[in-house]
Amino acid sequence: MASPPASTVHWPRERAAALAARVVPALAVLIGALAVFAIVRSTGGLPNAFNNVSYLVIVIASLAYGARGGLAATALMAALLGPLGAATGMQVDSPPSFVIRVASMAAVGLLNGVLVERTRRWAERWKETARRVDERGRAGMLALARGAEAKDETTGDHLRRVQVTAEELALATGADRARAVDIGWAAMLHDVGKLHVPDALLRKAGPLTAAELRVVRDHTIQGERILGDCPGYEIARQVARWHHENVDGSGYPDGLRGAEIPLEARIVRVADAFDAMTNDRPYAPARAIEQALEELRRYRGRQFDPELVALLEALVEGGRLMRRLGESADRPSSPARTRRPLVTPARGGVEPVRPVRTRPRLVGAGR
Repeated sequence: MASPPASTVHWPRERAAALAARVVPALAVLIGALAVFAIVRSTGGLPNAFNNVSYLVIVIASLAYGARGGLAATALMAALLGPLGAATGMQVDSPPSFVIRVASMAAVGLLNGVLVERTRRWAERWKETARRVDERGRAGMLALARGAEAKDETTGDHLRRVQVTAEELALATGADRARAVDIGWAAMLHDVGKLHVPDALLRKAGPLTAAELRVVRDHTIQGERILGDCPGYEIARQVARWHHENVDGSGYPDGLRGAEIPLEARIVRVADAFDAMTNDRPYAPARAIEQALEELRRYRGRQFDPELVALLEALVEGGRLMRRLGESADRPSSPARTRRPLVTPARGGVEPVRPVRTRPRLVGAGR
């Protein structure tokens, strides 16, 4: 008989964690209540100082389940220290004392539970507010990125592709999901400084003069200035300024080398160059995926972080990156003309190597 699918054998971690969050406190309350009962019974019954430990059990229940949990734990303790205790021959409180004891326990459980529930509601409201603020910040990032992309229509969905590639590379380095997403969003703003570059230079098909090149390269500094000191744009500012730095110190604007370059900027450097080579640009035709990877390998240790180049190769060979790039190409995007897919539709793999039509220039992420 065939084994059932893995999804039916192993629960997702999220579901297991949620179940544990509900079950573990209940077990703790039950074990605690029974322990209090056993200690009180073994030490002569009521009145007994150990009986006060009951309040700890009630507080645990109210913290885990709110007011209802506190009242449920009160009922459990009342039953154990009252009727059930008497049935086992344990000395119990007189009826008036028992009523006062149970009322005190109920008050503690109810009040603590109400406070816990209110705190949770306020926490949820703050989380929702933070989520909305984050969404607005992302919308602002996207608007800035689209503004830069509109300056250079031939890049098409360049920003979206660089976002996806940078996010996957960040995950491959061991970054957690939230950090990787932040790096991906920051990658979309890497060329925001091109808002200050004349359109004629961005769309020039021929080589740039030395003066024109200085103007174009200044977009890294302009990008950092545009992003300013706004909170939430810390990674984006680093990426905007340093995504053209080379690991051997030959890049710009500051000539940083190796680990002096923030990891986020090194990630975007590789992602940007890979996308620039595999899609048509005004100054160079698109290359095949294998040719682009070979070019990255050729310049690793000079322009690109060798470890990141190796990770990118693994992502391409594994197929995950190409699938995500294919998915991003299907989303509604800028009005620029549609680019060819990076994944062969029939096989879902890396496209075959094509002859290089021109002598490749020094590898770079655009200009």
